[in-house]
Amino acid sequence: MQLYLWRVRLGTRRGLYADQVSSTKSETDIRAIQEAISKLVRSSRKAVLTSAGTVAPGMAPAAFVIMARIADVAPMSPAAIIAATGLARSVVSRQLTALVKEGYLVSEPDPRDGRVALFSPTLEAAAKFGDVSKDRRDGIADMLEGWTQEDVSTFVTLLERFAQSA
Repeated sequence: MQLYLWRVRLGTRRGLYADQVSSTKSETDIRAIQEAISKLVRSSRKAVLTSAGTVAPGMAPAAFVIMARIADVAPMSPAAIIAATGLARSVVSRQLTALVKEGYLVSEPDPRDGRVALFSPTLEAAAKFGDVSKDRRDGIADMLEGWTQEDVSTFVTLLERFAQSA
């Protein structure tokens, strides 16, 4: 049985057998990477659920993802949110409507194109998301406790390189 790796890019699937990736990469290493990625995805989903509940009990994970992105890069148009999050247009539309109604976002017309709405967090929402973001950064810093600066820098470089190829 060969290990098959799926790569998702722009809604299409391309796959490679592990032995086609490189003859220098063992199947054991590829499996270990696959398992580590699975752990990270599970951990990320759990963190989103926990963080969403911290901001507002019952907040949908998609709403949290949208709010977190807007809090970092406001103001944002719906098209920019879709591109940044990979969420479906209908999901983004529903969540933006709910977030405005619940007082987390404000909407203003784009000065360059009045037909487009730009979304920004309210002051209260920006403060809540700032706190959540700081808590998440502190958690990452705790996980890196005991790592050398060189190890951290190497990890950042390799992780960014890996993420760019995804």
